[in-house]
Amino acid sequence: MAQSLEEILEQAEKTRSDLADLLAQIAAEREALKADIAEAHEAMQGLRTATREAKEEMRQSGKAEARKHLAKQMRAAAEILARE
Repeated sequence: MAQSLEEILEQAEKTRSDLADLLAQIAAEREALKADIAEAHEAMQGLRTATREAKEEMRQSGKAEARKHLAKQMRAAAEILARE
C-alpha cells in the first residue's frame, strides 16, 4: 500500500497548485476589499461634508428667523410708541 515516489510528487504538485490558486484568490479578494474600504471612506467624507453644510445652513436659517422675529418685535414696539 505504499505510494510510489512519483505518486507522492504528483500529489505534492497538485497541492502546491491548489495553494497557489487559493493565494491568488485571497489576493484578489484583498484588493477588492481595499477598493470597497476606499469607496466607503469617500462616502463617509461626503456625509461629513453634507452634515457640516446642513448645520451651517440651519445656523444661517436660524439667524434669519431671529432677525425676522426681532424686526417684528421692533415694529410692534414702534407702533405702540407711535400710539402713545
